[in-house]
Amino acid sequence: MFLSGVRVMETEEVVDGCFSLLLEGKNIAVNAYPGQFIHMRIADNLLPFLRRPFSLAETFPEEGLFRIIFRLIGAGTKILSRVRRGDVLDCLGPLGTGFKPCEDLRLSILVGGGIGVAPLLFLAKKLQEKGNKVIMYYGASQSADLIPVHQFLPPGVEINLATEDGSSGFPGFVTDLFQTHLQNGLLPEEIFACGPRLMLQKLAEVHRNKKIPMQFSLEEMMACGIGACLGCSVEMQRGENETVFKRVCRDGPVFKSCEVVW
Repeated sequence: MFLSGVRVMETEEVVDGCFSLLLEGKNIAVNAYPGQFIHMRIADNLLPFLRRPFSLAETFPEEGLFRIIFRLIGAGTKILSRVRRGDVLDCLGPLGTGFKPCEDLRLSILVGGGIGVAPLLFLAKKLQEKGNKVIMYYGASQSADLIPVHQFLPPGVEINLATEDGSSGFPGFVTDLFQTHLQNGLLPEEIFACGPRLMLQKLAEVHRNKKIPMQFSLEEMMACGIGACLGCSVEMQRGENETVFKRVCRDGPVFKSCEVVW
């Protein structure tokens, strides 16, 4: 974990209300791995008071660069969307526990919902570098909300899109699209997902029925980002009849699907 000033190298509104920032920060770019996040101070004053967490969507270690992708959802992200090339932002990271794929994977399935697709872009790149076949399922409410994931994915990743209103790709939830492919013979060795809790809960049912290993990156509101405030704690299974609370920022954000109490 490093506390440093990172320089804005590139800013782009990839779709309406969704931005990509390419940032220069050698320590983060070199040490980060998929599923981890940064905790960024948005402004030099007290508004907004708390830092904001952002998943790492891509890194370029040799150049000392990394990327975050975020959607406008409040005052903090509105301020961040206005930064310009050369601006310096106070950044803490990389933080959290990321994805831990099995070493001998041949086929990896990534399932993303909304802005939750961001950490999966980073993971797809790393998995493909190891020679894995990567298939991504990505869904949103409507086509206007879909991030152009092909812009950030390496060549060769198969992309399957779904929209709830049917305006692009499969008409319905991304979990329904994935379930259809399972019924048609898809045989994933491990599944990695990030998105709304309901989406993850539906995927967890697949694990219970088919026993496919799954790792989920949870999206929870964070305050401190380092495990001190306990504000992002979620209930986890420990043993057959016992549960415990774990901190998403410190113990996660990535957990096995069978750990989470839904």
